[in-house]
Amino acid sequence: MVYDGFDLKRLIYPLFPETFWQEYWEKRPLLVQNRQTQYYGDLFSLAQVDHVLLQARPQPPEIRIVCNQKDLLPDTYINSDRSLNLNQIYKAYDEGHTLILNGIQKFQPTLAAFCQDLQQFLNHSVIANLYLSPQNSRGLMAHYDTHDVFVLQIEGSKQWQIYDPIQPLPLLGSFQPVIPDAHLGEPLQSVTLQPGDLLYIPRGFIHEAKTTEAFSLHLTIGIYPSQWIDLIHQSLVAVSLRDVRFRQALPVKFLDQKDAALQLQQTFHDLIAALLNNANVEDGLAGLEEHLIHQMPSVPDGHFTQIIDTLNTIQLDTVMTCRTNMRCRAVDRFTSAAIQFSGNTISGARRIYPALCFIAETKTFTVQELPGTLSEDDKIKLVQRLVRGGLLRVKRSPTSDSLKIHEFPSDRVADMAQVKGEG
Repeated sequence: MVYDGFDLKRLIYPLFPETFWQEYWEKRPLLVQNRQTQYYGDLFSLAQVDHVLLQARPQPPEIRIVCNQKDLLPDTYINSDRSLNLNQIYKAYDEGHTLILNGIQKFQPTLAAFCQDLQQFLNHSVIANLYLSPQNSRGLMAHYDTHDVFVLQIEGSKQWQIYDPIQPLPLLGSFQPVIPDAHLGEPLQSVTLQPGDLLYIPRGFIHEAKTTEAFSLHLTIGIYPSQWIDLIHQSLVAVSLRDVRFRQALPVKFLDQKDAALQLQQTFHDLIAALLNNANVEDGLAGLEEHLIHQMPSVPDGHFTQIIDTLNTIQLDTVMTCRTNMRCRAVDRFTSAAIQFSGNTISGARRIYPALCFIAETKTFTVQELPGTLSEDDKIKLVQRLVRGGLLRVKRSPTSDSLKIHEFPSDRVADMAQVKGEG
């Protein structure tokens, strides 16, 4: 069996996705071991670290150098021209510091494509971080994350201890305390990750990691979920745009008034009742989708060749398609219409709205198929505009697709893979 790129199925293999969602997601840690040591070779390797540092020149907070939760001052390793002093970074690493690169998918195309694919599938934000630790070291103290984490051991090895959560499923972005060693108790799970291994840690589970006799290079793929509170918030925003009462200011000095809660309670209850009567799920979903689209970057895929080579060749029978994993959304603005997608919003007269809806829903089509009252010339011009704006491209044949084909591990290796979970 073959499939394109590194995706969720390959990430958790040999576990089936359905099993993962039902038994592990948000519930308990998952450990997958005994896969090929080069299982993540197509995603990242130690040899690429220097290149990312030199070419991308990440700046804090994208780069951190830490030891036992203490950050090395950036002035130690950042030159006056904002380039990185690699020699100082090498020295800090040799002295026991861990190198952390947050959001490394922004600097590495293969990781960018993987994170975009995963984000498109999950409908949740995805960010990749890199951790390079020397032997006998600990970068961060025991803590919990407010997002879910997949740990991918790339090279070397690392010991992990996982503890029961003190706050199951915390709010995304809420306070993340460092847990003193004396308060940890007995670990729920103790594992040593080797190259090719996977560890899934649901948000809220306390964890710590350290190296012993070997260095470690691992990636964390963080899943930043939209929670029910976010859906309710987006619905509340939509109601507030329609009802002026929600937008009125609280009384002057409301915090200093005696019995302020009693004075505000009736209006508060009236607004809650109005929210219950007027809020709807559709508004909430629309708000979440718009947020996801705007924060989901497009992956470099050679789109200049589309503008240079194919833009002026587009005809009515030309087959068009959205760029890979390019999520888009048509918006009716009553007097105009727009289509939102990663990094851009293209607007026009309201008569193009049916065509924009068709593009957002169909993804692949011929120019002639665009519905509505557009003339043939207008259809070509609209498609050309969407190519220039970065949404569409002329569809290529499958053999010219730039994605690399990967094979599942051999039966022998698959039989050796082990899946472990903790209740």
